[in-house]
Amino acid sequence: MVTKEENELLTKVGAGTPCGTLMRRYWHPIAASAELLKNPVKKIRILGEDLVLYKDRRGQLGLIGDRCLHRYMDLRFGIPEETGLRCPYHGWLYDATGRVLETPLEPVDSHIKDHVRLRAGRVEELGGLVWAYLGAEPAPLLPRWDLFAREDGFRQIVTHTLPCNWLQVMENRGDLGHGVYLHGRLFQYALERAGRLTDDPNARYNAAMRQQADRLRRGVHTRYRPIYNEYGFTKASLESDQSEDSPSWQMGMNPVLFPYILHSGHRERIRQVYQIGVPLDDTTTWHISYHCYNFPPGVDVPKQEVVPHAEVPLKDERGEYILDYVLGQDMVAWYGQGETTDRSQEHLGASDECLVAYRKLLREQIDLVMEGGEPTNVFRDPAANRRLEPPVPSQRELRGGFAGAAGGGQYYRANYHKASEGGWTYLDDDVERYAPDREVLLDLYRQAEEGAQRG
Repeated sequence: MVTKEENELLTKVGAGTPCGTLMRRYWHPIAASAELLKNPVKKIRILGEDLVLYKDRRGQLGLIGDRCLHRYMDLRFGIPEETGLRCPYHGWLYDATGRVLETPLEPVDSHIKDHVRLRAGRVEELGGLVWAYLGAEPAPLLPRWDLFAREDGFRQIVTHTLPCNWLQVMENRGDLGHGVYLHGRLFQYALERAGRLTDDPNARYNAAMRQQADRLRRGVHTRYRPIYNEYGFTKASLESDQSEDSPSWQMGMNPVLFPYILHSGHRERIRQVYQIGVPLDDTTTWHISYHCYNFPPGVDVPKQEVVPHAEVPLKDERGEYILDYVLGQDMVAWYGQGETTDRSQEHLGASDECLVAYRKLLREQIDLVMEGGEPTNVFRDPAANRRLEPPVPSQRELRGGFAGAAGGGQYYRANYHKASEGGWTYLDDDVERYAPDREVLLDLYRQAEEGAQRG
């Protein structure tokens, strides 16, 4: 059982808190680069701090406190200048270090600007995202995780702002068992309510439910465990009628990259994804679905000058939660636990092994930093940081694993795809339905399929 005090230690990310101190040792994505093309000034909240991100007229980024030191004017309305951001009220000009460069309405011999300074953070761009570092110096290197550092392929970014604590999002990353119900039975129920559920008894979602019920009757259950590595851990599962030599038990899948990235997708698949849950404050999380596609030769992939981005609402135009796609189902499970779930009320079971492993890892890293140590995934060697590749097994290596609960949701999704009008709208069951370049993506998939059919 997690006590109230332990729960606060693991969840609160404000300045001076144990977890907040840990989090300030990392770089955090705070915006999509594409957002600054629409407006070069953006209000930012990260780890409970309010800041303003801007791009000056030279194209240089800055991240500074959000309030002018003169009259507390909100700098989200600031004017980008050649060398910084100017307050629109009385013209005070700030550079990227928070230094006051000009106080134009003050006497020439005024020294006000020499005695005040705004909070400022380091900021860099990588992979179509803007990253910030708010911790102690010297700053570590911005980690060049595989999908962010790639220069090939096609990429898209879809984001959601969630009304819940970041740890609820992250704990789901370690949960292999929810698929058959959250992405299976709930999916079925959502389609049923919408009048889109077929009555065909041979439909795949019905077959999946029968298969799962039959396995339970035969006493087949699933075991789970983490397999630790230098970046975090992978998640392994084993059906009770499988051998422990099963690849799914020996290798695991979907690496968890501490502190809050999940890699999904096998190496040879067209699509690989980073699911990222950024703590904006104690009760708000910015969720990023970072999609990277590597199409086979013969597919005419357009060159991307900027990685496109879309921020997506949680509810539809009627105010209803959107439950007929996979990430929507995940999200309702996250914020359905409340702003910060009361973990003292939990009754954990065997299926929660990887969730417990993540909490243990988080606590270990908090303790390490509080004792003056360097946490995991803080990189300072440029050669080692050139391109960080987590241990992602291939589908061939995992063949025969992940039946039952971990993969059961695929049956519902496959049926939904099959029933989709036009055949190629199968992306609609996932967050790609909201992808900013969805039509381009569909065309690329068509080309890949046609190439495969030609052999």
